[in-house]
Amino acid sequence: MVEAGTNGWGSTSAVAWVLAGLAILVVFVLWEHRIAARPGLQPLVDLSLFRSRAFSWGVILTSFGVFGLFGVMFTLPQYFQAIMGVDAQGSGFRLLPVVGGMLVGLVLFNVLADRIGAKLSVALGFAIVVVGTAIGSTVSTTSGDPFLAAWSFITGAGAGLGFGTAMSVALVELDAERSGVASALLQAVVKLGPAFGASILGSVLNSTYGAQVAVSGLPTSVAAAVRASVFGGLGVAQQLGSSALAASARTSFVAGLDDALRLTAGVTVVAILLALLFLPARARAAGAAEAPEVGTGQVAVS
Repeated sequence: MVEAGTNGWGSTSAVAWVLAGLAILVVFVLWEHRIAARPGLQPLVDLSLFRSRAFSWGVILTSFGVFGLFGVMFTLPQYFQAIMGVDAQGSGFRLLPVVGGMLVGLVLFNVLADRIGAKLSVALGFAIVVVGTAIGSTVSTTSGDPFLAAWSFITGAGAGLGFGTAMSVALVELDAERSGVASALLQAVVKLGPAFGASILGSVLNSTYGAQVAVSGLPTSVAAAVRASVFGGLGVAQQLGSSALAASARTSFVAGLDDALRLTAGVTVVAILLALLFLPARARAAGAAEAPEVGTGQVAVS
């Protein structure tokens, strides 16, 4: 019997790496705080940025938005190649509905944010992500392109609305001098999000797959190859000429994919609650107090 946590995406190793990353992040924050407290030294990250409620929650919700979007971008290419048997190029084409949905979401962001405010725009965007990923979590080995395109488009649209609004809210209160550092910090969050998403979602997907795939009667080394990934399972099935093993690998992989998307939906629900509880309804643009003739100074986005 091969332990579930012994492969690259195993739950034990994934959790350990996530905890190690969080520990390093805590050490970095403490170090930056120490540098900022010493005269004549300049920290790499201006921690005073987080005194702004809009910036702090904008960054936090941006990270949730990245996680929700990555739930789709992480799972779908594997489905396209393992279940549908398409090549990398075909897989890329089938991700276009996600991109199209994001463009629609960004258009909605420009329209809705000024009308209903940042809080409701982010919550609405993430609610659409929940709907999309919940629908996606019902995918099966026989799902076709129209179904996959529909729910991935919905998810992309929600991500574009919620993600775009959260990023804009994080920056709108900052003046030009501080916006550069703040933008760089946001980009770091966007870049790090997929790493955490891959660890967490990959752990869920692979744990379900490893628990369900049928390896009884196989030698230990062969069973390990099957449990390692769906591609390993399909490769072994092809070598053995076993259609039953191939079917088990595909079914087990889809079960893991559905679990990963359910987790994505659950995490996004948390993001909705955080947005409604803590995100300012409208953020005050930097310089608005000095230039009241431009408007009220109350804006949803920059």
